[in-house]
Amino acid sequence: MESKPMRVLQERGSRYAEVSTRLPVKMHLYTKALAFALGKTLKSMYQDCAERFLTEAPWKYGLRWRPTRGLTTRLSEVGSKTVTGWTQVNVRVRYETAIRLEALAAKEKISVSSLYYTMLYWWAWYQYPPAYERERRAKALANKGDSS
Repeated sequence: MESKPMRVLQERGSRYAEVSTRLPVKMHLYTKALAFALGKTLKSMYQDCAERFLTEAPWKYGLRWRPTRGLTTRLSEVGSKTVTGWTQVNVRVRYETAIRLEALAAKEKISVSSLYYTMLYWWAWYQYPPAYERERRAKALANKGDSS
């Protein structure tokens, strides 16, 4: 569960922390598109996501912590590596927010990287799910209503 320490940055008189995590490539592309659709920068969307995650505390209501994966895996029979479909992402939030997230990771006994991945997963899948997932959920709900 050991993770790299956060990088502390000074920008326009404010302190920010940057933490590396890993995301599936498709999820990373989706979060970038989501920030654009919301009219935000990635940094401001990450900050909104983190604040809302801490406020709503979805882990208390059944959200499971999601472990990150490496960027490559070793193929045992050949000894070579293969790409996993995950990419490294640097998430920048206000320093004070990062401290709260780090404390939460310690309390929950998970890596900071896994906490950030879970937070972004929750944001992308539950707060702003892709259109195809919203349609699937609507159909499932309608079908459930038909069978009762």
